[in-house]
Amino acid sequence: MNNLTENIITGDLEWKENYMLSKNFTCGYCGAYVSSDKGMPLQELTEGYAPNFAHRHSIGVYICTNCYMPTFIYDDIQEPGNRYGSSVKGVPKNVNEVYEEARSCYAANAYTGTVLLCRKLLMHVAVDLGASDNLRFIEYVNYLNDKHFVSVKSHDWIDQIRKYGNEATHELEVNSQQDAQMILKFCEMLLKMNYEYPSIIEESD
Repeated sequence: MNNLTENIITGDLEWKENYMLSKNFTCGYCGAYVSSDKGMPLQELTEGYAPNFAHRHSIGVYICTNCYMPTFIYDDIQEPGNRYGSSVKGVPKNVNEVYEEARSCYAANAYTGTVLLCRKLLMHVAVDLGASDNLRFIEYVNYLNDKHFVSVKSHDWIDQIRKYGNEATHELEVNSQQDAQMILKFCEMLLKMNYEYPSIIEESD
């Protein structure tokens, strides 16, 4: 049990509406990086008005100034968490849904799930770009390489995805936050190169 839970159970904390220390954070709903002083801080129960606890720790529910959704922040804990990466334009619906689900999985601190979804995402992308159905994962990886949907200098990235995907599927392996970040970043790059950038050119014609 952490200190926050103990303090809530024992009644040492209460919600205050009249004071909020400004906090910078990336909203887990809209992805915007914002600075907000709107919301409801959690403070120590003392005699009279005492904002010191919130001032030291910036604890409370903050309202995003972009989408107006609430985010709970306690020291380095944020709920909902940051959906790592950014949205990509021009991506087919069935492919984009897997990518966005992987980002949401990351925000929930489910890093092994993020890796598995990114592995599935690569398979969806390969099929959408012309690969046959019912191939093995390595065959989808080879297809993306052989057809030059992945740049020459990105081969090491896709090999890492294959490695993490195989470990998460066939071994008792728990992936780290760093693993999930690297794979999501690669998937974002792959989607932008093959969908977003070509769609920009098509729109300009």
